[in-house]
Amino acid sequence: MLDSFLLIDGQFSQESEKRFPISLFDKLIFEERIRAVRHQMPFWDQHLELINLKLKLFNQPIPPFLAYKGKELKRQIERTLVKNKLFRSALVHLYFIQNESGLSYLIKTDAIDAVEYQLNPTGLKVALFDKIAKGFSPLASLDLGSEPFWKIVNAELGKSMFDELLLVNEEAAILEAPSKNIYALKGNKILTPAPQTGAYIDISQQKIQLISERLKIDLQFTARLDEEMLLQADELFLANSIDGIAWVKAFKHKRYFNKTTKRIHQELNKLLLI
Repeated sequence: MLDSFLLIDGQFSQESEKRFPISLFDKLIFEERIRAVRHQMPFWDQHLELINLKLKLFNQPIPPFLAYKGKELKRQIERTLVKNKLFRSALVHLYFIQNESGLSYLIKTDAIDAVEYQLNPTGLKVALFDKIAKGFSPLASLDLGSEPFWKIVNAELGKSMFDELLLVNEEAAILEAPSKNIYALKGNKILTPAPQTGAYIDISQQKIQLISERLKIDLQFTARLDEEMLLQADELFLANSIDGIAWVKAFKHKRYFNKTTKRIHQELNKLLLI
């Protein structure tokens, strides 16, 4: 296996040779994960908005490499993809680290075999995770406020017989799967949790809305997505900007089709590859 390269403030280092002190990770502010396709980043503008928002939340000034719509940082990501010979598709890990003189960035890339999003051939089996409720907060719609809950859920997932576990809020409304939005299709309508429920909102949701309009499907944000609504749905799927769409096959005794989910998946790939 070829050694990959990291890029730190514009300078390359081989991953196997780089040893980071513990103090560096103490200064880590946050990570942004980005899907790259043929050196393009289809969600770049949305990621940039999130990065700027998170820096403001941490009371960090916007660094020069994020000026002009992040032109310099985007160029450095593209350099890293070329250096690692990732010409098809990749997952970009972008770390922001506090240092004495301001803000540093570290770019790490991992290969993704397929260029386009792949729809899972075997549907997922999902269940509710109700051992802890996710409360609403100003950070609830961001990964910053959601990740502690996702870690707890993912730890439980490894002990379960399910593919995904769904978080609920303090009113037992269904919110999300870890890092993924949930969509329930019934007839010509799609229901997804509204932000005010405490649900995480992935940037892929903008594309799902656009696709729904194109397909003349009514996408609605609901203040309460509950078990009964999932059991009445015709189709159920999860989505985010990294993995695309994953169709759900089973929730409790309910079994779901994926006819419309396939159409939405196809449209998402068209948008991705434009």
